[in-house]
Amino acid sequence: MLDWFELANVHVEIKDDTKLVHIYLDENELTPDGRIDLRPNGFTRESVFHDFPIRGHEVLLHVRRRRWLDEGNHNVMTECKFIQESTRCSTELGAFLKQAFGDAPYNGPFV
Repeated sequence: MLDWFELANVHVEIKDDTKLVHIYLDENELTPDGRIDLRPNGFTRESVFHDFPIRGHEVLLHVRRRRWLDEGNHNVMTECKFIQESTRCSTELGAFLKQAFGDAPYNGPFV
């Protein structure tokens, strides 16, 4: 994740008896495929998904991707897969849960 994103903010929230760690990440300024014909066009709407718990605290990643415009004013974005298909988990957390629990459905506190 840190190859593609910069840490923008961290916020800890206490909800009921649990601590939620909110980590805000913005995509870095590297253009897709190193192209030089692109100009910045802001960020996408924030996506929120679960990641590995930190010391027993639930972690929510808030991710904003950069949008770029090419010479024809078409939106261009970097291709990166960081959300596990059919979940709201990072790919790393999804792989861990699959290894730990197999293919059985998991309805734990972080999914």
